[in-house]
Amino acid sequence: MPTHYEPLESPVHNALYSRDTNPAVHWFTRQENRFAPPGDPRFPFVLTTYRLTEHHTAGGMSRFLSHLAELQPELFAEISPELAVELKISNGDHISIVSLRGAIEARALVSRRIRPLHLNGKTVHQIAMPFHFGSAGPVKGGATNDLVPISGEPNVTIMEAKALTCNIVPGRLPRGPAFEQWLNKYVPKGGPPNLHPEQPAAGAPCARAGGGHGLEGKIDTR
Repeated sequence: MPTHYEPLESPVHNALYSRDTNPAVHWFTRQENRFAPPGDPRFPFVLTTYRLTEHHTAGGMSRFLSHLAELQPELFAEISPELAVELKISNGDHISIVSLRGAIEARALVSRRIRPLHLNGKTVHQIAMPFHFGSAGPVKGGATNDLVPISGEPNVTIMEAKALTCNIVPGRLPRGPAFEQWLNKYVPKGGPPNLHPEQPAAGAPCARAGGGHGLEGKIDTR
């Protein structure tokens, strides 16, 4: 049976083992790359990212093509009808999505494709967002990857970009100085960079870049 570890950010603990996360992962610990501990009430929702047929990779090519941009003109966050009712969000409303790394805004897409999970006797809501938008081109939008923590899978150091935790705040993001005040309300500054109980301190071997097949033969371990 394959070993199971939870994502580095998860609303629940590992049901199979006493350890939640892969012990060989690279965390890249620093203040700007904090990870929420399991079950952090500030970030109760699971966020995953996906691709759209009309756009390619981060959208740097497809968003500049008018016919593709017209087909998918705006960043959205797909949420369940149940979560929409809970947060009093209607289809098409502006919402703000916030993680420990930052915040972006999008339109709400209320969809039956996204369904709540029932884990350990509680309901866990999922959110799904495309990652094709940015600050340039005929159509612009928040970069979903700005919410994602930087990590390194232990073999080839690919980051874990498909599972993290977040919060949703109805309404648009404030602009100007008000944005920093808003962000401090939901993501207070200060404290240690390793909030997750299994995350090593800054400077520890698994907290910085290193390891993986990409460095095979390049490190003298004598």
